[in-house]
Amino acid sequence: MIRFSLILVLFIYSSSLSAQYEVENEGLYSRFRPGIGWFYSGLKPFEEGKLHKYDRLILDVVYNDWYGDKDYFASPPTSIGFNAALMFDVVLTKGNTMSFGWGVGYSHYSNKSNLQFFRDLVNKTTLTSDFPVGLEPKSSKFGANYIEIPLELRFRTKGHSHFKFMIGGKIGYQLNAYSKETNRVDGKNYSTKQYNFADSNPLRYGATVRIGIRNWAIYGAYYFSPLFTDSGSADLTPISMGVSISLF
Repeated sequence: MIRFSLILVLFIYSSSLSAQYEVENEGLYSRFRPGIGWFYSGLKPFEEGKLHKYDRLILDVVYNDWYGDKDYFASPPTSIGFNAALMFDVVLTKGNTMSFGWGVGYSHYSNKSNLQFFRDLVNKTTLTSDFPVGLEPKSSKFGANYIEIPLELRFRTKGHSHFKFMIGGKIGYQLNAYSKETNRVDGKNYSTKQYNFADSNPLRYGATVRIGIRNWAIYGAYYFSPLFTDSGSADLTPISMGVSISLF
């Protein structure tokens, strides 16, 4: 009986939600609030004519690669990372066909390329090489975590199920960076990590783009900041591409 009651409540609520959107698409703006920030840009309340706001909590699942010393798309397909961003949608037109997005985000970069990383703490450089043939580990990875500020100029068609195109960029601060190797010895896995790269670049900045429909989009990020700053270090600059979902 309790389960039946919960299902009935959810059905009524979802029907009400759909009806609210139908009313809005007819040009009548309701007071329904489907998420945080529906009435606010982060600075001041919006007019009732600018209540449509989207893409405020965005999650990205991405393939991570890098360029420089390595060719594009040379990283394994298992080099999967993710981003999360909480953003304000600052509406610039009444139909929200154009807006400005800004907020704060978190990013995890993960590249499972078969590279060894060597830290030269004396010369403050970071070098890489391929593992010797026959001595490859079970797995290897370079990872980094960032706090970021994303900025986007957003274009949309009218309506609830709209087409969208967003172009912008983001700047981030590196929380940590590490390399990890996993070897199998006597039937057991043993992992080792290296931190504290002497010339690890604390900043990451680049351009981003999203193209999609309503909640879903294809995402790409092209960074201009290398992972290591010394001219004698490995030349590796990240790129990412994947799929985005906007939860509200």
